Amino acid sequence: MSTLHVAITGRDKRHLAALGPKLRVVVVGYREEKHRFVVDAYVHADKVAWLKRQGYGVARLEEVDAHDRARQAEGHAAATRRLKKGRYGDVIWGGGYLTADEVEQAMVLGEQNHGAYFERIALPNVTWERRRCHAFRIGKGNGRSRPAVCFIGGVHGREWGGPDILIYFAVRLLRAYRDREGFRLGKKRVSPALVRRLVETMDIVVLPQVNPDGRAFSMDRHPFWRKNRRPAPRGQGFRSIGVDLNRNFPFLWRFDRHFAQGTVESTHKPGDYETYVGPRPASEPETRNVMWLLDRFPNIRYYVDLHSYGETILHSWGSDDDQSKDPRMNFRNTTYDGKRGRILDDVYSEYIPATDKNDAVQMGRHMAAAIRLVRGREYEVKQSVGLYPTAGASDDYAYSRHWVDPKKGRLIAFTIEWGRSHASTPFHPPYPEMRKVMREVSAGLLALCLRALAKRTTGSKA
Repeated sequence: MSTLHVAITGRDKRHLAALGPKLRVVVVGYREEKHRFVVDAYVHADKVAWLKRQGYGVARLEEVDAHDRARQAEGHAAATRRLKKGRYGDVIWGGGYLTADEVEQAMVLGEQNHGAYFERIALPNVTWERRRCHAFRIGKGNGRSRPAVCFIGGVHGREWGGPDILIYFAVRLLRAYRDREGFRLGKKRVSPALVRRLVETMDIVVLPQVNPDGRAFSMDRHPFWRKNRRPAPRGQGFRSIGVDLNRNFPFLWRFDRHFAQGTVESTHKPGDYETYVGPRPASEPETRNVMWLLDRFPNIRYYVDLHSYGETILHSWGSDDDQSKDPRMNFRNTTYDGKRGRILDDVYSEYIPATDKNDAVQMGRHMAAAIRLVRGREYEVKQSVGLYPTAGASDDYAYSRHWVDPKKGRLIAFTIEWGRSHASTPFHPPYPEMRKVMREVSAGLLALCLRALAKRTTGSKA
């Protein structure tokens, strides 16, 4: 049965909120239009009639299977061309999505060509398919007093563009520094002096592909694959392979205890195709690699996790609506277990200091303005909770660390959902479209770096 990309409308926001946690529809995002909410989702074709009987409107956008296969074929052909031309791992050449192995090769090239200001970092945990992953740091010199930012991508296998964005961003910056030149992204030009300041006075820490096993499986076998490749539990088949890494971080991981029933789109069942949380928090080597990297660089002050899709810049929290009045109402307080997750109620909202909320919103708007200058795309800045809460997500874990352990540095965390919902195969759009996305998101990341550096210099809090 084919998979359909659809737009779903409902009676109201609460009606639509039941799609993910209760009806197990793959909900990607939602938008508010005049007099209605519209949910972007994926369903099997045989479920459309059933949804309509439940009172939902369903508009078909795309039958994704054939187009997904076309993306795979294009990717294989492009990788073959790069290999023949000696451009293996070169994202600037623009010949198609990098393979999982090429992302690693790109970091080897970075070390070879820019070794004085590029540090390739071996991560401690090998993946289930025995891949050794690396991160990297761009920065000439070192020291914990330097401001740092951290960007990660490729948490979900099918979201092919995140690693390409981060490699592209790094190559543009590295080559500009080497050649003592500036560079331009859309209407934004970075002068040679600013390039030098970025490289010589701050650390840019990047983990381009968190989940190489999932990426390789998606690019070679099943394009819609989201999870990692943890082996299925004994006695269970291939449908029980994998864990959703963005539900595996130690933040309210026991969703069935911490949240009101039926509010979170997560499951303890390994056979779930999308959101199995794993056997325990941080059970996965890929999750632990991210955690280790944050510990390795306590000077990180901003963190961005790249995902697709939806053209949004999301800030904490993802667990419930934000509030800045009652510090006791927070994720560590077990009094509220079983009460979290009902959006727009007056029982529970997640505490965030007003200064942190303002910092996140202002930085998000700064990134959105830089993205807009590239080709006019409007990325909406909003809280990440959306239609329903999430548990165990990377961004909330990163922001929550300093609340759990005051010795860990305070940072502001974001998820950027890149790409248009109406692009063909929006998790991995045709590469000419992806090239445009790479430029606009790189502009947003660059804006974050420049603003973080300026704030460190001036001491500004907003």
